[in-house]
Amino acid sequence: MKRNTPTTAFNRLTRWGLTALIAALTGCASMPSPSNNGAHALIPVRDLVADWNGSGAYQISPDGQRLMWVARLGLGPGLFVKHLKTGQPHSYKIPGGGVWARDSRHILLHLSTHGNENTHVWMLDTDQSGQAARNLTPFAGARSYILRSLPQSNDLIIASNRRDPKFDDVYRYNMATGELKLLATNPGHVGSWLVNDDGQVIGRARLDGEEWVFETPGTTPTDAWTSNFHVSYFDTVTPVAPSATPGHWWAVSNRGRDKMALVEINLHDGAERVEHADARVDLAGVRWSRLQNRPVAVVAEPDTQEWRAFDPTLAQALKTLKGQTDARISIHNLSDDERWMSATVTRHNGGEHVLYDLKNHSFEVLAELGRSRVNATTPLAPQQPVTFKSQDGLDLHGYLSLPPGVAKPYPTVVLVHGGPWARDVHLNGDPIQLFLTNRGYAVLQVNYRGSSGYGKKFQEAAQSEFAGKMHSDLTDAVNALAAQGTVDPQRVAIAGASYGGYASLVGMTHTPGQFRCAISTVGMSDMAALLDDAPPYWELGKPKWIRYVGNPADPAQRAALQERSPLFKADRVQGPILLMHGVHDPRVKVSQSLQMAQALRANGKPVELVLFDKAGHGFQRWQDNLVAYRKTEDFLARCLGGRTAGFDFFELGAKLF
Repeated sequence: MKRNTPTTAFNRLTRWGLTALIAALTGCASMPSPSNNGAHALIPVRDLVADWNGSGAYQISPDGQRLMWVARLGLGPGLFVKHLKTGQPHSYKIPGGGVWARDSRHILLHLSTHGNENTHVWMLDTDQSGQAARNLTPFAGARSYILRSLPQSNDLIIASNRRDPKFDDVYRYNMATGELKLLATNPGHVGSWLVNDDGQVIGRARLDGEEWVFETPGTTPTDAWTSNFHVSYFDTVTPVAPSATPGHWWAVSNRGRDKMALVEINLHDGAERVEHADARVDLAGVRWSRLQNRPVAVVAEPDTQEWRAFDPTLAQALKTLKGQTDARISIHNLSDDERWMSATVTRHNGGEHVLYDLKNHSFEVLAELGRSRVNATTPLAPQQPVTFKSQDGLDLHGYLSLPPGVAKPYPTVVLVHGGPWARDVHLNGDPIQLFLTNRGYAVLQVNYRGSSGYGKKFQEAAQSEFAGKMHSDLTDAVNALAAQGTVDPQRVAIAGASYGGYASLVGMTHTPGQFRCAISTVGMSDMAALLDDAPPYWELGKPKWIRYVGNPADPAQRAALQERSPLFKADRVQGPILLMHGVHDPRVKVSQSLQMAQALRANGKPVELVLFDKAGHGFQRWQDNLVAYRKTEDFLARCLGGRTAGFDFFELGAKLF
């Protein structure tokens, strides 16, 4: 479970349009942000979550003739399309970004209501500017998504759990006729489907005990499926694209090894040939070339991002964009002829969205990142890679951001990532790090055991360690920095979302006194209830949860789950807690925060509960992010003594709109 962050432009509102409206309503032309004894200027919350000039999610169309992006439209998010030859833009009132269809005319979107995760596939016709987007999967209560597009067809392969909420079936959407045809029915416990470039289902992975069985279909629909090879449930094999070698696919896999590597896998017997691996970390991604029909680059995240390009043209482009910095290069997409590449360059103090010409090795800056505008007036803190040793000798990696203009030892926020099978990466674009350092706090992010990216052994070290060594990894890092004089041990808060919210509550209940206060956003308080109330489409993910935390159906294991649950230790809390939760959260039900607040109040502990009635597992709307950031800065100022900008007049807009 990951933290949702307001990093894309469609989560941001206009600045000056709303400013003018509120000024007219209140008679206030402006409201300056307070400063603190000559410290660096406070960044208004609205500049981080409701950026008037923000834009992002740029994509070039397959034919290279149109550009799509998201930005403000009126007082809310919108989608824009520009014809590059004419320069004529069109805008659409759509709350999010999408991807181009193969015909370079339609845009495909995944949309849900208030974060309930029942996504529908929508299609927008950019040749019909007055026509609304159309819902291709109008199935109430179902989750549908695009499984893949096809290189030689405009049709779409769509997966949906409309028939059985636990499992996905496979459909083909005919772009010409609008027909949605069933291709394969899930017999139960099929977790993934393999579809070739012709749109034929050629394989499936079915869960049998603690193994995935890769099966292929017979020659007729009535023939039985054939078992080809087995993969441990706790290994990962992620297909990338078909290989030029018949019967083989490119994939990212950690079968028989600790780290995820780029491999060519034989679909008949599962044999793998390793093409590229990094001994330090898992491979984080693969860039595939449609023209060359092969992988042309891989990316890894040891401390900062590292690209390894096998194609000299792409290698030159990456070198040009990165320069001599530790910038993050995010490649969004390429045109079919692979001349035009849409990408984003992120540096700690700036960055830009670019359209790169791979033929002439030149690029056009489409827009600056919001942090570039902020940095023009307020210094931004770099995110420094750091390493620690855990109590039992594990190498722990993370990031430390120090507040400009503040003397050490620093008041510190331990910012815990969600998942837990995820990780923090360098320069991920989340404005929370900029926000907290600007308010005067050091920000410590630790990739504790169980985090992804560091191999199987590191992840498996988290088994049975919820509220145990996963948590002591965090406190070990804090104690190491305190011993160096960097962190003030008397002024440390812990915060996070999802698993990070759970870790924050663990910090207050299992290690009382270690942290002065905590912020839990969509966090778990009762681990048994998390699994009892899990959404139906978690069915095939439950074995991993049970392996790591226990089976609530077993009385002894349920008791152990309760021991790891903050809800049952509310009486031990020694500081204030801020709870924030989306009412429509399908993963961590809002009852997790409601019950935690009730338990804290029953024990006389200080707690503030904030509910968001249009949010799910995280906050996507600028209004919700504005409230969450404002609550955060005021809460931390009371707890740790940092700065707050106080009332932001966009708060009026959050209530009005």
